[in-house]
Amino acid sequence: MRLAAVLLAVLALAGPLRAEPDAVLHGAIARVLDGGADGEVLAVLADRLAGGIVLPDVPQSAAPAAGPMKVLEGDVQAALTQLAILAGGNGHLSLQLAQASTTDVIYILSGTATLPELEAAGYLQRRANGWRLSRPLVLWPGAALVLTKGQLLELDTAGGAFVLSFGDVRATGATLRGDAGQNARVPTFRPFLLVTGQGSFRAERSTFADLGFDGPVAFRGVSVLTGGLMKPASPPVVVRSRFQNVFSLSFEGADGMVVTRNRFSGAGAAAVSVKDGRRVVLAGNRIAGTDSGAGIRLSGVLEDVVIAGNVIVEGGRNGMQIDGKTQRLGLRGNVILGNAGSGISLGPATCVAVQGNIIAGNGTAGLRLTRTGAARIADNAILDNASAGIEVEAQAGLGPVLLSDNLLRGNREGLSAANLGEVRLAGNDLSRQTPRQFAGDFSPWLGSYLAAHDAFVIPAANSATTATPDPCKPE
Repeated sequence: MRLAAVLLAVLALAGPLRAEPDAVLHGAIARVLDGGADGEVLAVLADRLAGGIVLPDVPQSAAPAAGPMKVLEGDVQAALTQLAILAGGNGHLSLQLAQASTTDVIYILSGTATLPELEAAGYLQRRANGWRLSRPLVLWPGAALVLTKGQLLELDTAGGAFVLSFGDVRATGATLRGDAGQNARVPTFRPFLLVTGQGSFRAERSTFADLGFDGPVAFRGVSVLTGGLMKPASPPVVVRSRFQNVFSLSFEGADGMVVTRNRFSGAGAAAVSVKDGRRVVLAGNRIAGTDSGAGIRLSGVLEDVVIAGNVIVEGGRNGMQIDGKTQRLGLRGNVILGNAGSGISLGPATCVAVQGNIIAGNGTAGLRLTRTGAARIADNAILDNASAGIEVEAQAGLGPVLLSDNLLRGNREGLSAANLGEVRLAGNDLSRQTPRQFAGDFSPWLGSYLAAHDAFVIPAANSATTATPDPCKPE
């Protein structure tokens, strides 16, 4: 059956959009999961669970550097010295060894460089379907590289080619990829794109393929490392693009970043990795088949993070791993399906809202909360995970956790905990949660919970204070 027909059938069963989940919608989700777990159909149902998701507008970027390009050839060491100041010197020896010549680097000193202009100046080789870069290309501050619709730039692995930008990189409808070659001096080397310092990065409807290798984050595929005191004029934006066999799309300190409506396949580490940042948005992305990392990985110190409407399936580890110190985090309307580890592993964090997500068929826990302060876990469907549906660890002495209107079905156990603090339970459906509803520190409360029929509070061991309706606001 075609996707449109499936959606119409499922939505008819699910009924009208509601602010809270209901038994009919829960049943529709279970039927889709039992019938093959179509990720796109589940994404529509997750949107309904969450009460509707509006994907973010794409912010505008400052204009790239103007004027004709000024180019100089030089030694790679000048670029690596500047890179070491901004992002550390780890891995630089391997990078130098990978070069066919350490004195054969293209420096764009200023102005805007295009592929035809670089070809005309003798720095690129023309191919039938695009251009080939056989050595490193470095952009200094005030310079820009612009790739436009239909253009393809292929990077030569054997020559040690990469793109390092302290300036601006813009790709619109273009392709940047590594080739199928091998570097004789450093066999593990693969070409990469790195934007750092005050450099900016914007990609729309573009393709990135066969980039990055298992080394420092700077060389892991497509990386935007802008965590210094002097920020770029524009935050990074990646929209409606494809990442195929890119080891990782990585960000550090990228305040205001937006990554939306992209497709990722074959990542070697986390498909999307974010370390440190404020006002981070990851929305509407499709991530499949990560090898040895999470679909989405967040670390460091983060504030005001929205992760919404993503579909993450069949990854080699956790679907989402959020292990930085995070404040004000919203996970809304995501589908996390069939990953080898947990669906979502989260903590430490506070002011957390996990709403309207479908988390199913993962290899360990559906949702794991560790050292979370105030958190609201509501309207989620958590089914058929190999460990607990929801697992709470090391929460004692921190803020309250509110669990409301969640569906838990077919997990090894419904709710499990170690070192439990205050938890409020209301409106959750555990009627088909077999074989066990409660485990660990939840177990002693099962009888009281069943007798209460609906709202029930497990008090904190060291406090008689009960949870507020909104855990991030006082009553």
